[in-house]
Amino acid sequence: MHRPISDQSGGGKGGKGSKGGFRQGRSFEAPIGGFPKQVANTQASNTQAANTQAANTGGSKPEGAEGAPKQRKFKERKKGFTVLELLIVIGIIVILASLVLAVSSSVARASEERATRNTLQVLDLATEEFERTVDRRATYRSAIVTGGIAADPISVPGSSPAIPYKYDIDSAAGAPPAGSGVPVWTSLPQPYSSVTAGLPAYSSLPFRRTALLIAAMAETPSVAPILQKLPEAIFRGIKQSATSPIPTAVRHAVDAWDTPIIAVFPGREATSAEVLANNPNIVDKDGTVKCDSEWGSAASGGMQLSCKDRRILWVSAGNDSRFHDVPVGTTYKPSSDNLYSYEP
Repeated sequence: MHRPISDQSGGGKGGKGSKGGFRQGRSFEAPIGGFPKQVANTQASNTQAANTQAANTGGSKPEGAEGAPKQRKFKERKKGFTVLELLIVIGIIVILASLVLAVSSSVARASEERATRNTLQVLDLATEEFERTVDRRATYRSAIVTGGIAADPISVPGSSPAIPYKYDIDSAAGAPPAGSGVPVWTSLPQPYSSVTAGLPAYSSLPFRRTALLIAAMAETPSVAPILQKLPEAIFRGIKQSATSPIPTAVRHAVDAWDTPIIAVFPGREATSAEVLANNPNIVDKDGTVKCDSEWGSAASGGMQLSCKDRRILWVSAGNDSRFHDVPVGTTYKPSSDNLYSYEP
């Protein structure tokens, strides 16, 4: 919608012209809001006024007001890490390190157990070959066992003159192997000379008996090549002390934790009278009499377990290097991490 205006050459009431007369001017319409130049000037004035008002009052610009936006000033951040970021990074590193250590420890433990089981299998094969060569079971003379089990006889009962029994290993293990150059057991270090605080066992007897068995097998031509399959770090001579440069001729086999492996011997074959008595506290399921190597007290070298099928059982003390758990009262039990040539 437009409003009419008159284009007049002169002003004044009545529209008086330069010649004193009146003339009809041209009539035209102006757009609502004024001419463009006028609108632009008006908007600029309004914007300037709004900016001035906002600056004076500290308030925001009125709605619809336009103008150049103010640039925000950000506080420049200093280079580096905050304490929180450092703590998070350290925590992640600790977690990753613990996971790596746990995995590597588990892998190392599995590798050590695998190597020890291989050693036990070789010793078991050597024992079988030894018994095959002598065409009989390895014989062991047991001492008295608590519970009414008598010691094995030294000679054939009723023989005159006395006919001695031939035992491969005696419970007492009185002297080191003949020809070894070691006169007495006390010439060797622990656990052959003595034991302390039940480590690795509560008696030196199991280690002495095992050394005698290994010596007997090593002297058998068909068995020696089997034992030689074991690495020198595993099957080696016993040094008289840690500083001795040359080992003795007394040999032993050690596990991955450098603890000597021991042999547990089955008892003698039960007599017909003992079998008929059917006393489980005396006769085992395999028909042998319980012996001190199996069920004797810890002080006499008993492991508190039974051999199977009249077979010698080879035992490693495992990672804790302890054949027995700490006793509860007078009760001794094999350590839970022991490793065996077969399951007893």
